[in-house]
Amino acid sequence: MAGDERIQRESRLPALLSRFFDRRAGGLSGAEGSAAGTVHTFALLSIVSTFAFTARYLGVPEVAGGPLPWLNGVSVALFALVLVAVSRGHQLLGAAVYLTVATAGTLYMAVMFGWGSGHHLYLITAAQLVFLMFTDRQRAWRWLFVLVSAAAFLLAQLAAPGLGPYAVADRVGTDFAVNAVGTATLMFVLSVVAQHRAGVAQAEARRLADRAAYLANTDPLTGLANRRPVMARLEELAAADGRTYAVAIADLDRFKQLNDDYGHACGDRVLAALGDRLRGQVRVTDQLGRWGGEEFIVVLADTSLADAAVMMERMRRIVGESPVACGDHTHRVTVSVGVSEGIADRASHRVVKRADDALYDAKLAGRDRVRTRPYDDAPTAPTPIIRRHR
Repeated sequence: MAGDERIQRESRLPALLSRFFDRRAGGLSGAEGSAAGTVHTFALLSIVSTFAFTARYLGVPEVAGGPLPWLNGVSVALFALVLVAVSRGHQLLGAAVYLTVATAGTLYMAVMFGWGSGHHLYLITAAQLVFLMFTDRQRAWRWLFVLVSAAAFLLAQLAAPGLGPYAVADRVGTDFAVNAVGTATLMFVLSVVAQHRAGVAQAEARRLADRAAYLANTDPLTGLANRRPVMARLEELAAADGRTYAVAIADLDRFKQLNDDYGHACGDRVLAALGDRLRGQVRVTDQLGRWGGEEFIVVLADTSLADAAVMMERMRRIVGESPVACGDHTHRVTVSVGVSEGIADRASHRVVKRADDALYDAKLAGRDRVRTRPYDDAPTAPTPIIRRHR
């Protein structure tokens, strides 16, 4: 139990961090909205950190009298413009301006304080930050700023002095340690957020794939399987040596007349209700689906013809016991059912044909009944030559 709680806490942390960076901005959504939220959040953090840094060094005469306070003021103004751009839906502009200002400011700090202060270490975070500020469609911008940040880092490391004009010798080691820890922490946070976003994207992709598969295999009116999964199950049983199975086709009696008299909306309601009733009468191992129009099919694995006929008789009786409400009136619905047995002959269409013939036997015998056709195709009633409305 304690382990489960620990795992839940650990899984909550990436979600909390991701929500912190993914605040929606500018009315954007999806990947663009997440990127805009990251830009917006970092612009706010940069404004606060720039003010704090400036206030810290105002007590140093060399710094306070130099251009740094003014340059930091310009940076704050540009970060504020980033906030405005993002709030108006310009995510790409905001990201480009933010990274340009942040890179230039970090490079300037490295030159003025020296590479020994470690300010340029923050340029390393651009390698991860670009993946959060730009979308996949903007990958060219990602690589552009990765190259720009790498060039700025090398310039600061190789060309900047170890101790710059603003550096305080006895604080350089402390500054480097603080900036190194800050860079590592920021990289960790950005990595956690990026991983969480990737996990969320994968989960959404799986959900959409499952949804597409469900729609491709499901009848939208009744919620039952359509022909595709039913045929797959039939082919599976027809190819399984030594297994017997049965197929039943149920047809709603006088459905055309119901549609003509009460409209297709009422007919659809009756079909949906019939699908619910049939669903409640099949086993977990059975495959129930809508075969087309007012026909339903049941594939019963490891079931003899006699047992299938008993199950279908019970189903037929339950269907007819309760009328179906449709607006201010009700309809007593009945079904005719044809049942046939199948074997592993790799020809599932044959058992479907026999079940369909048995269904017509039931129609010819007066409807609202079950008829069977065994494997040898011996009819329980003659099949009509001319088949009329069901």
